[in-house]
Amino acid sequence: MTVLSAIVLLGILILVHEFGHFIFAKLLGVRVLKFSLGFGPKLIGGKYGDTEYLISAIPLGGYVKPLGEEPGEEIKEEDRPFAFNYQPVWKRAAIVFAGPVFNLFLAAVIFSVIFFSGVPIPKPYVGKIVKDSPAVKAGFMIGDRIVSIDGSDVHGWDDIDSLVNKNHGKTLLLKIERDKRITELSLTPVKKIDKNIFGEDTEIWDIGIPPLLYPDIGEVLRGSHAEKAGIKRGDRIVEIEGAAMKTWEDMTEIIHKSPGKPLIFKIRRDELVMSLTITPAKETFTTPTGEKKEIGLIGIKPMGNTFIKKFGPIDSVSLGIKRTWEMCVLTVVVVIKLIQRIVPAETLGGPIMIVQMAGQQASLGIMNFFAFMAILSINLGILNLLPIPVLDGGHLMFLSVEAIRRRPLSERAMMIAQRIGLAFIITLMIFVLYNDAIRIVVPWIKKAITQ
Repeated sequence: MTVLSAIVLLGILILVHEFGHFIFAKLLGVRVLKFSLGFGPKLIGGKYGDTEYLISAIPLGGYVKPLGEEPGEEIKEEDRPFAFNYQPVWKRAAIVFAGPVFNLFLAAVIFSVIFFSGVPIPKPYVGKIVKDSPAVKAGFMIGDRIVSIDGSDVHGWDDIDSLVNKNHGKTLLLKIERDKRITELSLTPVKKIDKNIFGEDTEIWDIGIPPLLYPDIGEVLRGSHAEKAGIKRGDRIVEIEGAAMKTWEDMTEIIHKSPGKPLIFKIRRDELVMSLTITPAKETFTTPTGEKKEIGLIGIKPMGNTFIKKFGPIDSVSLGIKRTWEMCVLTVVVVIKLIQRIVPAETLGGPIMIVQMAGQQASLGIMNFFAFMAILSINLGILNLLPIPVLDGGHLMFLSVEAIRRRPLSERAMMIAQRIGLAFIITLMIFVLYNDAIRIVVPWIKKAITQ
């Protein structure tokens, strides 16, 4: 299932990318000789019209071969109007640019369909209240349901975030439901400086309450300490070391502070209550500020306290485009942070990681799988635009130089640049494969040592 999911995932992404090049070449009058999914030896294929359609042996890419693409390729006089390198710069740039654009278009379509089908939104119930926050001073209690803010109805936690941020520190009047009675409370959000995922300072408006998340188990990771202890999906953790667990945050606070320390859990499963002893694994992670911290983990994920919110066609398309743009910006920022060495290069993954994640997302449902596909499609589109020879961005760079100089670069200069670009891509592939191998081998060695 994992390998099949990865083949389907990569197949669709490559097909869409190459179809972008193909259809724009056709529309702009360029003859396409080959359209291949995959590289290397031909597996199956056939010729229809001017184009040979292929599925090749190595499924890590694909290519479209237009007439006259190769430098120095001899073209008959009567074929020159249909040859790639006899077209004006703008036409060639449009054909090259179309591949990444189609990847971004695919992502926008997927996100739009997801929003239209419905996305899980946290219910507007108050979770653990942060100490000395506006919510504490206003008198909020765990379990309160926020009904409205300044007269605007609240249906999900996304409404709360939107209304709080939109008012920029203005005192808000909130209607809440507590014990089936409506109460009014007022609070003033405070501006806080927080760290984003890259360790940079960012301003947020905070009221000091996360959404309510019950300590219900939604997923148990394979091979984890929780699975070995017998915890199952749907279990509720009611006590740890005698302390009552009202929220997921209550539970994670104790587990994170207890790496390597045996803890007694009281678990409710249907009508049965049982005690289990679990020792959280020691895990080290790096905070956004670069500080390394050791925490305890047992390998569980929350079930969530959500509802499915569906959006209309227009809103779905708008949100799909917005989410695609946000992911494009994030991808560019990540690339910049990798170059600046703020994001560790060890986080890069290759084909093995994609295969693993494709299988994981497919097992969580079709929407998770397609959301993962959209993210990968954006990565493929943006990374292909990097100005590296052999990538689409490298071709666009050559065309930009040609437009400025009014003549193309020499064949020798382009050949040298292509070789440098190919060497860089091969080096990068070796590096990400090494990262993949380390992710697999190191945990296997740790597991073998502890057994």
